[in-house]
Amino acid sequence: MAGEWGPDGADCAVAVTFDHLGEAAEIQLGSIAPDAPVGHHHSVTRELPALLAMLDEHSYSATFFVEAWNFRNYPDAVRAIAEAGHEVGWHGWLHEPWHRSSAAEIAESLRLSLDVFGELGVRPRGARPPAGLLGPHSVDVLAEHGFDYVSIAGTAFGTTLGSAARLPLLPYPWHAVDGAYYVPGFTRLRQPPGEEPVGPAGLLEGYAAIVDDTAAAGGCVGLIFHVPWQDSPDRVAAIGTLVDRLAADERVWLARADEIADWVRDHPADFPETAHTDRAPAW
Repeated sequence: MAGEWGPDGADCAVAVTFDHLGEAAEIQLGSIAPDAPVGHHHSVTRELPALLAMLDEHSYSATFFVEAWNFRNYPDAVRAIAEAGHEVGWHGWLHEPWHRSSAAEIAESLRLSLDVFGELGVRPRGARPPAGLLGPHSVDVLAEHGFDYVSIAGTAFGTTLGSAARLPLLPYPWHAVDGAYYVPGFTRLRQPPGEEPVGPAGLLEGYAAIVDDTAAAGGCVGLIFHVPWQDSPDRVAAIGTLVDRLAADERVWLARADEIADWVRDHPADFPETAHTDRAPAW
């Protein structure tokens, strides 16, 4: 990896990103019925406003990867994210897991998504396939539908270019997901794996180690938070603490995901084309 990132030549690039909104993932998982009443999900009415206020206080423009279903069901929330100066990325239509989806299912997800992008007038540049894995599907599928970078799980601390489409692939390791610190069952994703949640202090410690490794490798990394899981003031405050620490770290270029992708694209000699292979979490 190149050792200089951003206008000040930092050792690494870091993006703080958010996933999920509304009932989309719950409908996909079957925990609520597809025809259940929607429109008042706590992630929209409570967590999202608190996060937007916190990010404004800490002067950071983040990336929110949102299921496109929300463009139709929570258009005001999607607009609020964009109007606050944050990037809106794509996280599937209804959080369908790409690595377990057929080509026809992926095509339908993209068709529905493109329709609502036009309706709302907000067009995501970046894609994060739900569950972070492409499975048998190519990065080229996303390029053909107008996306110009992809956020992928399983490739730690580097940034490569996709094969035919040459889309920047912005990585995150599994232990850079907040559930590894907060949610029972996900804690085995930590390094080293754990059995119990460790809370915001443990998350900050784990993310600090990830940033150290990323800086040593001269790469980039996405740090992931799920909007519905930021359901207490201490969790929201921890993100503010993280942003402040990253902004003050001379090794780090703290940027949005699209800004990092543009840097990769504008410096092709530093990022040779490399094929990507999904790597599922070690459960």
